[in-house]
Amino acid sequence: MTIVEIVRLLVRYFHFIAGTAIVLACLVFYSTKDGKKEYNTHTLLNTGLISGYSIESNSSGRVDYAKTNNELENLINLATSYETNKELSAKLMAHLLLAKRNEELRILPDNREYFEETIEHLDINITDADSEISIYEKLVRMREKDQFNEVYLIANSKNEFFGIEQLENLIVTREGNSDMIRMEYTSVDPYLSQKTLELLTGIFMSKQKNIKEGQSDSVIEFFQSAVNKSSAKLQEAEDALLKFRVNNKIINYYEQTRFISGNKEELDKQYQEELKVLAGAKSALVKIENDVADKSILASLQTKLADSREVISKYSAELASLELITDSIPSPEVITQKAILSSKIDSLKGQMSNTASDLFFVNQTPEGVETRDILTQWLNYTIIKEESAAKLTVMEARQEEYERIYDRFAPLGSTLSRLEREIDVAESEYLENLHSFNQARLHKYSMMMSSNIKVIDAPYYPIKPEKSKRMMMVILAFMVGAILPTAVIVGMELLDSTLKRPERACDQTGLKLGGILPRVRKKQINKINFEGLNRHALNHFIQELRAEVKGESRPKKIILFSTQYGEGKSYIIEKIKKHFPAIMDENDPEFIFEELGPIIFKPYKEEVVTEGDVHILVARANRKWTASDKHSLKVYKKLAGKKPILFLNAVTTEVMEEIVGDIPKKRSKLRTFVKRLLTQGFKPASI
Repeated sequence: MTIVEIVRLLVRYFHFIAGTAIVLACLVFYSTKDGKKEYNTHTLLNTGLISGYSIESNSSGRVDYAKTNNELENLINLATSYETNKELSAKLMAHLLLAKRNEELRILPDNREYFEETIEHLDINITDADSEISIYEKLVRMREKDQFNEVYLIANSKNEFFGIEQLENLIVTREGNSDMIRMEYTSVDPYLSQKTLELLTGIFMSKQKNIKEGQSDSVIEFFQSAVNKSSAKLQEAEDALLKFRVNNKIINYYEQTRFISGNKEELDKQYQEELKVLAGAKSALVKIENDVADKSILASLQTKLADSREVISKYSAELASLELITDSIPSPEVITQKAILSSKIDSLKGQMSNTASDLFFVNQTPEGVETRDILTQWLNYTIIKEESAAKLTVMEARQEEYERIYDRFAPLGSTLSRLEREIDVAESEYLENLHSFNQARLHKYSMMMSSNIKVIDAPYYPIKPEKSKRMMMVILAFMVGAILPTAVIVGMELLDSTLKRPERACDQTGLKLGGILPRVRKKQINKINFEGLNRHALNHFIQELRAEVKGESRPKKIILFSTQYGEGKSYIIEKIKKHFPAIMDENDPEFIFEELGPIIFKPYKEEVVTEGDVHILVARANRKWTASDKHSLKVYKKLAGKKPILFLNAVTTEVMEEIVGDIPKKRSKLRTFVKRLLTQGFKPASI
């Protein structure tokens, strides 16, 4: 469809389009005549998500803009959520009810009547002791009681003061690319707009703080529990180690075992040395006894010294025990006892020497050694032997004691190592959980610092109302009223499948166009000379007939047929007789026109069809070409043996211009200019 065709279509339905636009604009104008004035205010909040400083802030750290955008979206959604609006509605109602109770209501006088009507059926008792918070709690309890109480119905309505649907008009946006949030609200009262944003700011900041703290608190509680558990586990492991050390009398296992091992090695060394001394004394005694000729002296001496030997052996054993104890735990008492025992031993040695001297007499051995000297040596070695034997007895007892200590300490080492490993594991777990707990607390306070929302611009009291949108709505309604029917008309035209245009008719019928006649409309009779247009169109048709039958003898038989009733065959013949009577002269006719009935409904004879020189299919332009039409035409062509030509009847004058040229009609200067502009552009109409 060309621009010219669209313009013609709009001109044809101009009155309908204009009427629809005017009616719709008038309806909007009338419906908005009682519109209330609206007052707008706003507030600006700084979230600090980008520019804020926190404990975890790093001067060289990069800003995560994806995270920042997500955080800002979350904040905007929080401010516009249903729960936020529900809380805002109840707090706003509580504030105005308390203000009314205290006669401090600041809303405009024009809105007081609407406010009174809103709370007229609100069954709530407000006393002097009530505060805004207590009234809010009463309203919440009433609202949550069921879905049929007055508070619930007001909140979930389009009430201009407290309705959640009205509060959904709150606009919350990000201020450019910054980390600031802008909140706007428009209502029928300036104080209501200001107070609504003030309450919304408080609710929004409280909810955001609770969410942030709730997120951190859950993590902190988890690590707090983990720290407590790991601390108890560590305490239990330490108590088990303490109990183990107390029960087994362990102060420092590794030092004790090192000390015991060293003492045992020293004892073993002393024991070996003492064995050498004992062996030497025994060997010397055997030699002395062999050297003494009078054996009776030794026997008598042994008898007299037997008691002293036992006593000196006893004292030597006690002294050896004290010396071993002194090696580990020296003390003045032990030193004194050692001195006393040494003195007693020395005294016994003197007594034994005196006893031996009484029995000795001067005599010589075979080697010439005096017997007195040999017996003195024997006495000395006997004393050494008794001392060594006593010491060895004590050392052996001490060795047995060390063996028992070894047997007791050997299994304690592995148990102690296991307990210490358990303490190390528990301590590592405790320290890790404690570190995570401290990090979670640090992150919590960091988040609280970085997300501490600040009010930059507090909501102000708007003095002037917003500019009325009534005229804009009227203009918009007019445009919709014009565009919508225009779109419908153009759409219907595009979807129109009738034979209205010659090219479409030729395409659907498969025939070439032979002639056309216009559709005569009463409202166009005074503007268009239809008789002249008919003569012009029929002239084209007669020339087409002459071209079809050139060279044949006169008269030529023209058969007009159609597939349906009322296609206009008789009307065409009548107009030809009227405008071109010469070609149908009874004496010498050029053409003989014969009309057949509708071939779908009436039969026709073969000889009538075959005698025709030219076959004309007449069809109305305002009807559709159906499958039955196609079939009937196909049968007719087979019988006629010739392909008919198409005559399109009742064509619109706009389509006629495309075939026969410009149609003279009365036009205004504007329409004449527009038509010439659309068809010829800015080229001159003549040379």
